[in-house]
Amino acid sequence: MSIILSLSKNHAGLWAAGPDGLFAWQDGGLVQTPQPQQNLYCCCAIHDRLLVGGLPHGVAFRFEGSDEWQAGWMDNVEAPVVTIAADPLVEFSGVLLAGTDGGGILRTVNRGGHWFSRNYGLRSYSVLSVVWAPPSPVNVWPHWQMVFAATEEGVYHSLNGGRGWKRSETPEAVYQTLAVAHDYHHSRLVLAGTESHGLMRSQDGGYSFAPVPGAPEQINALVSTTQGWFLSDAEQTWHSPDGLVWKPLGLAPALVLLADGDGAWAGTEDGVTRVSLTPEPAAA
Repeated sequence: MSIILSLSKNHAGLWAAGPDGLFAWQDGGLVQTPQPQQNLYCCCAIHDRLLVGGLPHGVAFRFEGSDEWQAGWMDNVEAPVVTIAADPLVEFSGVLLAGTDGGGILRTVNRGGHWFSRNYGLRSYSVLSVVWAPPSPVNVWPHWQMVFAATEEGVYHSLNGGRGWKRSETPEAVYQTLAVAHDYHHSRLVLAGTESHGLMRSQDGGYSFAPVPGAPEQINALVSTTQGWFLSDAEQTWHSPDGLVWKPLGLAPALVLLADGDGAWAGTEDGVTRVSLTPEPAAA
């Protein structure tokens, strides 16, 4: 079995990454795929390529249909890349963001070829999660490109696609995961999970967060789906329709959750499984 810390999906399928390597999900199982990082932390699959983050290359990528990996240029940042998040419109914008453990946030406009530091406004350069909001409706002005970053001391938001950052009003804590509502532009909900201070919830679009009473203390993974919110602590997976009241599902704990259809994929200490309100787990 393999420890999975990162999941990503594009038209070609589901990808999983962790300390044991990079895997493709095929026929209900994980198939290991060669990749260039000695220490692998994350993967990100977009329309025309697959990217991996870690050390020694920061971010490396390969084009769809190719087995040859290329290292991105990293703006003199040597810290390991631990999370990569693509602009929902990356096919047209070319923009992705990478969070590093000590080097802050990097931004690319050419789908991973060149990465530039974009740390204006950050107070913590240990970035554990980066999550984009859905694109703004075309008839809404101003047309913000909202993205959020979880750091070791607080949550940050950017209105301009990661060019600059402002700290949200959050209690100081180690924030290790974020989730933006799939209907964000209607509900304005964003959740942030901490290492030991519980769950925080924003209902003003991510500008301010308040603790959620009764939620687990340690939040390792969060996701928003059409079935509501899923959360994992160290013991099991939970569900909530609104991010306020949580019910344990009795499913194995997840280290990462990825929304897909009416449920989510879960990366665990034992591979990949499916999470939903009517689950049919298929571990690998």
